[in-house]
Amino acid sequence: MVPINNTEINIKTEVNEKQLVEAVEIFYEAFERKIKPLIKSKEAACGIYKKSINPDRVIYAFSDDEVVGIAGLHYDGKNFMNGRYSYYRQYFSPFKSFFIYNINKWMSPKIKKDELRIDTLAVKNTRRSLGIGSMLMQEVFSLAKSKGFNEVILEVVNTNPEAKRLYEKTGFIVKKHVKYYFLTRSAGFTSEYIMSYKL
Repeated sequence: MVPINNTEINIKTEVNEKQLVEAVEIFYEAFERKIKPLIKSKEAACGIYKKSINPDRVIYAFSDDEVVGIAGLHYDGKNFMNGRYSYYRQYFSPFKSFFIYNINKWMSPKIKKDELRIDTLAVKNTRRSLGIGSMLMQEVFSLAKSKGFNEVILEVVNTNPEAKRLYEKTGFIVKKHVKYYFLTRSAGFTSEYIMSYKL
């Protein structure tokens, strides 16, 4: 338990049904612009993501019993989310389901055995700039060290310079700059930085 601005923040790895919905809402509000070109309906997106989350690949930050931040992780061949074709079929036609399923599969990068990837780091919009993201990051570093990883990696889009500065302040360095040009413009970015933190 850590006090941040007179609020006690707890870190947990398990949630109940209500808290899982809160976590999905935080994920959606943080990445809505990237999600909407593929899934326009918030209800459909949140329904799919709620089923897709791998519970052993998430660290949650709590204030009292409310989820206020999440870190979604990717390591040992298992990602933060594992969206199945059947989840998309509950909302879309076979063709659209197949298309979205494969786009999401393509967007999940392959990582090395000695790397832990932060797929998602998101804080509830009313709780940002309080240090919750940094606290989650430290928890990720501790987990990575305990599991013997040598490096933590993440991606940040070119239209989010604040996040890039935060990661650089934490000790991440840019490993690679990948340009997508017009391919990802509808999602609100044209390139992303692959960033690395050596443990």
